[in-house]
Amino acid sequence: MVSIEEAEAKARRITGLEDFGSGSWRKGLEVLLASVETEARLSRAGGEILQSEIVAQLVNRLEIEDWVKRRPEVSEEEVRAPIILATLPRTGQTAAGWMLDRDPRNRSLYTYLAKRPIPPPVRDPGELDPRIAAARKNIESLPEEVRRMHLNDADEPDECHWLISNTFRGAHQIYSMRVPRFYDWSVYEADMSEAYAYYRLQLQILQSRTPGTRWVLKNSPHLLHLDELNAALPSAKFVQFHRSPRAVVASNCELALHIRGMRSEHVDPYEVGTSILELLSDYITRSLRFRDRAGSPSWVDVDFESFVEDPMRTVLRIYDQLGIDLPTSASVPMQAWVDANPRGPGRPNPDLARFGLEEDRIREAFAPYCERFGVEL
Repeated sequence: MVSIEEAEAKARRITGLEDFGSGSWRKGLEVLLASVETEARLSRAGGEILQSEIVAQLVNRLEIEDWVKRRPEVSEEEVRAPIILATLPRTGQTAAGWMLDRDPRNRSLYTYLAKRPIPPPVRDPGELDPRIAAARKNIESLPEEVRRMHLNDADEPDECHWLISNTFRGAHQIYSMRVPRFYDWSVYEADMSEAYAYYRLQLQILQSRTPGTRWVLKNSPHLLHLDELNAALPSAKFVQFHRSPRAVVASNCELALHIRGMRSEHVDPYEVGTSILELLSDYITRSLRFRDRAGSPSWVDVDFESFVEDPMRTVLRIYDQLGIDLPTSASVPMQAWVDANPRGPGRPNPDLARFGLEEDRIREAFAPYCERFGVEL
């Protein structure tokens, strides 16, 4: 079992720092570890992965607090009009994020920075950041099946949940472990306004030495906490991709099955199906509620199949609806990325029966979503 005290001591030894900062982050870590102990059935390797992950997050907290103490002005940084891809997972947001990163006016949360945000990047580092090599090594350790299913690279855009994890909250943990108690706490009980304030602080730090560009961020778990996200980043503009729910559910179940297999020898496909369907249903319920509310920001809605068929045309439409021009300096490298990364033959959807799911159950869960956006099951 991972000990909080031992993890804190190791993080202090690594950094030479003492202050983890205020707030309820320790409560989140306690709930996570209690859930892991009683529900996750981690293997020895899984426990080691989790311990390493927790120590890394504690190191991040120590370094973030130290950076802000020495440079308090970063908390005054304006995070101006970010574009946020807040959409169901496995609907094209990663490819879209990588394309948008080719626009030199955009700024992305690269994997090596998402995993360890301190120190923030500078324009001309002079030499390769050692965090890139460390991030590449971690990616190479992933199962081949996971690497085939999901775009990964150390210096390409990654998910915001890595920053939010530094407050020890996050529904995304159910992809890696069976932790329903922690999921319920993160979604229904935790103070996510505190988590999103800390998320904004990390964005402020990351942009502080390279000013002048617009963030493009991507993260499906944002759909659970759009009120808190909107309060933290009130000028944000939102983009949502839409895809057949059956394909979304099947693809996410398969991904979670492989990721959980890295940490446990007792992975139940039926439980994976139940937890993933609950997650996706919560995404739908909460995002529709937010979007229906008066005063909700406007959104750009994108059809997944249209994006797959013509990525550049789709990006042009996104920019047009956001009121952003698409100059040659952006469109040429975007098209070059598309040409270099042709979409291969579609992967067959896994058999939903393998995960204990029937199409009627999915149809019922996604009925409001399908009706709202004209999506077929």
